[in-house]
Amino acid sequence: MIQAATFTGAATGIALSTYLRLESGMAMAFALFCLLLTWTVVEGIPAARRAWASRKRRDDAPAIFWRRIGTKLVGLAALLGVVVIACSVFPFFTQSSAIRWIIEAGHTTIPISIALAGATILYVAVTDLVAEEPDDYLNQVGRAVLMQDFREQDVLLALRLLAIKCFFLVLMFSGGMAALSDLTEKPAWAFPPLSAAWFEGLLRLAFLLDIVLAAGGYVATFKLFGWHIRATETTALGWLICLICYEPFFPAISHAFVPYGEGPGWETVIQEGSVVFILWSVATLFCTVIYVWATVAFGPRFSNLTHRGIITSGPYRFMKHPAYVSKNIAWWLFAIPSFIASGLTEGLARAGMLAIVSLIYLMRARAEERMLSRDPAYRDYAESVAANGLLAMARRRLASTAPRV
Repeated sequence: MIQAATFTGAATGIALSTYLRLESGMAMAFALFCLLLTWTVVEGIPAARRAWASRKRRDDAPAIFWRRIGTKLVGLAALLGVVVIACSVFPFFTQSSAIRWIIEAGHTTIPISIALAGATILYVAVTDLVAEEPDDYLNQVGRAVLMQDFREQDVLLALRLLAIKCFFLVLMFSGGMAALSDLTEKPAWAFPPLSAAWFEGLLRLAFLLDIVLAAGGYVATFKLFGWHIRATETTALGWLICLICYEPFFPAISHAFVPYGEGPGWETVIQEGSVVFILWSVATLFCTVIYVWATVAFGPRFSNLTHRGIITSGPYRFMKHPAYVSKNIAWWLFAIPSFIASGLTEGLARAGMLAIVSLIYLMRARAEERMLSRDPAYRDYAESVAANGLLAMARRRLASTAPRV
């Protein structure tokens, strides 16, 4: 149900923002609002009701409770202060479309900010009441700010969470703004069906849906709804291998070391409109749809470098990393005609460059598995996929059809 709701919420937000002809920043914010509202109604509120009904009564005196809430709000304010400083200093943030839009729209969001402040206080208080352990990382950050004893590991966790949310939310929001502008200017339905421009438009639409879903995941880290981040990647290699797959790092690395995309276009090998062209384009689009389906399967729990529960539905029933596999297959399908048109030497060189990119994603998958394998639930899931996944089914099918000697 959550997968259907996830797709419906994001698609509705994109469709309405396009129909209303909202400017790109407002359109992205509106699409996120529709998605978050859908998640909250379908899964969040029922989860909160269950948590409230099953909460354990604590014997805390009111003074102790409100002192802890105050400490958490101090911690939250401190973290927000770090966000403001980072977004005011580092060029990645100051030059991003997302931050520029927020600054320009600041005067119109004052009433929203006041309402959010009140909702935040209520949310922190209610979440504290239903939590099994109210002494969480937010409380520890507040204690650190107030110069009281604190747990260093919890404060470090909070800082890692802040870095992940800031970096990826700004990146996804900015990317969504650009994609929504493209959707307005070059929608797929404006081009002849089965043409190259039509297929490219559908690919852009699929990636827009993926970006909106990913951005929503970075916003929806609400513990009250069970969407909180349980752990983060702690190794330098895990962070490095993830971050180099995104802007601003990947474009620089790609241009300097693996410019596999710089070469002749499809038309030099496959004629537009031919049967081969259509089949090849459909295969590429199919892989992209699988990639987006993998993001849909996360629902409100999508985010990089984190553990927010084990996903076993959607394409994750068949393999552990459907997004990475489908994305890389799509890249190879898109690039192979250009490799062929480049000639043997240059084509092999460019294929080797793309192989390096695929190797990076393999290393990224291995790093994620190492982090998630601390959870017994993930180890059980990995064993289940190994025994019943797509590769296991293929091996059994081949074994059953192989001639017996």
